[in-house]
Amino acid sequence: MSLFARIEKFLERDLWLPDLATLRGLASFHIRVLRLVVVAFSDFRDGALSIRATSLVSTTLLSLVPFLAVTFSVLKAFGVHQQIEPLLDQALQPLGPKGIEVSDRIIEFVNNLKVGALGAVGVVGLFYTTFSLIAKIEEALNGIWRVRESRPLARKFSDYFFVVLVGPVLVFTAFALTASAQSHWLVQWVLKIEPLGAAVVLATQLMPFLFICTAFTFLYKLVPYTQVRLVPALVGGITAGVLWQLAGIAFATFVAGSARYSAIYSSFAILILFLIWIYVGWLIVLIGAQVAYYHQHPSAYLTQLRWKQNTPAFRERLALMTLVQITRRYLSGESPLRVPDLALTMGVPLSVLEEMVEEFLKHGVVYRTAVPKGITLGRPPEQVTVMEIMELVRHKDYPASEPHRDASDPVWTVLRHRDQAVEAALNGLTLKMLATGEGTQLFTLESTPLELGQPVP
Repeated sequence: MSLFARIEKFLERDLWLPDLATLRGLASFHIRVLRLVVVAFSDFRDGALSIRATSLVSTTLLSLVPFLAVTFSVLKAFGVHQQIEPLLDQALQPLGPKGIEVSDRIIEFVNNLKVGALGAVGVVGLFYTTFSLIAKIEEALNGIWRVRESRPLARKFSDYFFVVLVGPVLVFTAFALTASAQSHWLVQWVLKIEPLGAAVVLATQLMPFLFICTAFTFLYKLVPYTQVRLVPALVGGITAGVLWQLAGIAFATFVAGSARYSAIYSSFAILILFLIWIYVGWLIVLIGAQVAYYHQHPSAYLTQLRWKQNTPAFRERLALMTLVQITRRYLSGESPLRVPDLALTMGVPLSVLEEMVEEFLKHGVVYRTAVPKGITLGRPPEQVTVMEIMELVRHKDYPASEPHRDASDPVWTVLRHRDQAVEAALNGLTLKMLATGEGTQLFTLESTPLELGQPVP
């Protein structure tokens, strides 16, 4: 086997064989990191992230000036609007000297936009354009997290209002407090004490990177319309922060050596570089979100792969696991779980579970509840047989048996006997028995050791 074939075999099969629960220390850490890299690269290769990043670029161009205008107006009311230009300069720093020119032009547009002179309709349009950018970001992150539903309209208004009006104030206030703290007499006194002084200087140098990682972390934690745990959001935030720094260095090197592009495109060169940098920036944001998703759902890649393969065995197992969870809550009298909460409890991707639940809803196996919102059984669990569920999953809307088959056909005869054997083995087994553990007593077999070569009875 060639080296390339061995590497391909390792990435596609051997890497996914170890059970992380049985590994400890560096072995578990290395496998987790390598799996994250492989699945992130796989999704990037599929082109889905690139398409989402391109869509966000077009939305950013339309919404950037209105977004900054609203932010600038809010910051001006709190007296911290002077911080917006340095932050914009820092974000466009990889563009080199041209980045400062782009930043000055954007600030000029923002200053010329008089919010008070727009009138009621103009202000509504300004906020709508601003909210559309946040809605597009939420849509992209929901797509990565396999969330089909978006926030309700009232929830969108309150959450987006907080992001646009309160979020920038908190961010820029933190920047202002950090800058003022550096000039405080106590900090100046600490700087003179070694090694505390060197540690404070190092922390100050790392502060922009920490702010970037924190911003990405809160983005991944708050924007997707699903429950994102803090640790996966932090892992995604640090990943995006590191990629942002590396991409900034690489892009700055590229811009410094791209004098020929200026000769070809003339004054349009800076516009093209600006568009490329926005695309790279959004691509980094989406890659960080992808890493956060796969860190929270480490088995999601394999589950998605098996779901795409559409094997009956996987569909049967997922269906029974889902209904067992729903049945146990039904029997215990607990409130029904929403589909996202059920996916989180089972540790499966939301998109996979939603498709399965839709199949159950269509056949009346489960119902949606209004208060509280969730999924519950459509019939008592003692009236739903396991065989009924397996037939539903295996055949869906197609007939379970094929008519007009010749009984002398050996293939059809073997398959018919197999189905009859399965039906006989599962006869009388219901969801209630499966959820309470009573069904396992039906499969307790007495086994005796077999000698080598002895025929199996």
